[in-house]
Order: sequence, then C-alpha cells, then structure tokens
Amino acid sequence: MAVSLLLALVTGCRKDNLIPPIDRTTTPRAMGAFIENNYDLSILTAALKKTGLLDTLNQGGPFTFFAPDNAAFNRMGITGPGDVAKMDVDSLRFMLRYHIIRNRYFTATFPRQMDNRYLTLSGEEIYVSVVRANTITPDDDMFVNGALIFKESKRNIALANGVLHILAKPLKLSQGTVQDYIAADTSLTLFAAAMKQFNLWDGLKTNKPLTVFAPANSAFLKYGLTAEKIASMNPADYKAITFAIYPVEMRPMHIFSTDGYLLSGTSTVGDGGIKAGEYSIAPGYSYSSYYNEETSFISVLKKKAGNWYPNEDGPSGANYLNGLANADHKCSNGIVHVIDDLFLNPDLMKQ
Repeated sequence: MAVSLLLALVTGCRKDNLIPPIDRTTTPRAMGAFIENNYDLSILTAALKKTGLLDTLNQGGPFTFFAPDNAAFNRMGITGPGDVAKMDVDSLRFMLRYHIIRNRYFTATFPRQMDNRYLTLSGEEIYVSVVRANTITPDDDMFVNGALIFKESKRNIALANGVLHILAKPLKLSQGTVQDYIAADTSLTLFAAAMKQFNLWDGLKTNKPLTVFAPANSAFLKYGLTAEKIASMNPADYKAITFAIYPVEMRPMHIFSTDGYLLSGTSTVGDGGIKAGEYSIAPGYSYSSYYNEETSFISVLKKKAGNWYPNEDGPSGANYLNGLANADHKCSNGIVHVIDDLFLNPDLMKQ
C-alpha cells in the first residue's frame, strides 16, 4: 500500500481532459435560477451576484459546478451574505470560477481513478478522484481537491445549461507557492521561523510537488517553542527529521486529506502511510451520511525492529486545525495542511 499511496499521488499521474457524452437535459430552469431559488445556497447566491457570475450561469454553458452549500461556507467561517459583501470582488470571482468546468459531467462520467484533472473557468486545474470505497451503497465516493461531493440528491442535479454537484467545503487555491502561502498566514509564523532556522525554507518555494503538514503557532507554543527559542536552536544538535518531517523531507508528492481513505476505505497506516525517515504519517478520514459529519485525523507511527508502533517521539497523531477547513490548501507547487500539534517533540530529537 505504501507504494500505491506514493506512486498514485505523485505528479506523474496526469490524465487527459475527458469529453462527456451529450446529455439531452430538457429541464427549463437554468443553473443560476436554480441556485438563486435554493435556500441552502443563499451564501453562494450572494457571492455569484457580487461577482456577476449569476448571469453567466443563467445563460450559455453547459457547465458543471461543484457548489458549496451554506453549511460548507459556515465551516470556513463565512456565516452569511454579509460576510460575502466584505470580500474582494476579483479574488471572489476567481475562486468561484475555480469551482466550474465546461461541459456536463455527471458522476458516472468521471473515471474511477485518482486525480483526474479538469481545467476550470479560472484557468487553473482541479483534481477529481472517484473510487468505490464500499459495496454497501451504489454511489461511488467522489472528492474534488479533497472536498467531498455529497451523495444521493445532492449530486447530478440536471439543469438546462449544466450539472450541479454540492460540495462539503469550498475549494481553496493560492496562486503563490507553498512558501508564499505560509509566509502570508499569521497563524504559521513559528513554523516559518523553524523552516528558516533549519534551512528548509527555500525548498518550500523551489520544490514541487510538495505536501506540507504545517503546525500552527499554538502547536509550537505547547512545547515552549517561541520565536526566541527557535532562533536559539542549533540544527546540528537535532536529528535532520525533526522539522524535515513536515514537508515530508521535500519528497515529490501531492496528497489531499482524503486520499488515504480513497485508497483503502479508511486510512493508510504503517507501511501504507507516508514515509518520512523512520516515521509513517497516515491521514485518515470518514463520513457519516446519517449525521452528515466528516471526521478526520492524522496518525503518526514509528518503525522499530521491522514493526510499526505508536510514535514515542511525540504525539500519536494530530488533527487539522479547526477540522478539514484547514486542510487541502492548494498552491502552485503543492498542498498545505495546517495541523494542531507537532509530529515530533524537538526535546526528544536531540542527537
């Protein structure tokens, strides 16, 4: 499984864009009108109106729209149309266009494989992954950039000029590098300081594709690691993996929070996890349709005498900071996941 995880997710798995079959949809309502008249999409409606895209979705097409509902925006801290009104119109328009691709794509149109790439109206690509994770329900599990596409009545909504699929969270995209994203996030200043102190900072701009698990400031402070403490640390006194574990030793990989689930049906652990030195990082995910709840976690194991054991050099795992809202930040050269704990306690990593 380890080989499967790394090889399946590294950048080499590019797929050609696929042309869906012609759909003879005769539903008179256009996509924009459907969204505007759906209470659960009121925040999206406000965003589309502010950017002028609601008119676009009422004409032309066909389009496939991966649309966040109100609950998805709420998870990102966007509570209503009032929050949308405060946003920069150009940035908002770009992000909305990042959720839309041309042509009609019903879920059965997408191949069952990881990381099918599709060009969005923003000019940037999204990654659509499809697997049959279980045999209990007939619907495939589908994710866009790690974001769940809901099942049953919330997918394959056929409209006059396209198809609507409801997402569990908005997609996140930064046009800058991983380094740019981390530098701009005020909750990651101590992580940035550690990357600089341990000579890992430049790789966050030049290497690709990267997957970075970035501990928030609160995680560093839990171990007494202030900016002053980090500045006084001598890299030669610590094992190289101490901070290299977070960008997974700068090895090329492109892993969303739900990829382990897609490959195994739960998560990938031990030999099936992401290797970094003698450690294994295993992102886990589950979704309960009954409670409409997503659960996520990241396990950390250490290999000893050929077997995997709970990590003894730090916590046995971490969570994404404030849940999946802080996972899957797509950047130009990789993905950033903001986490709430350190994988390794530096005090236990001295040579």
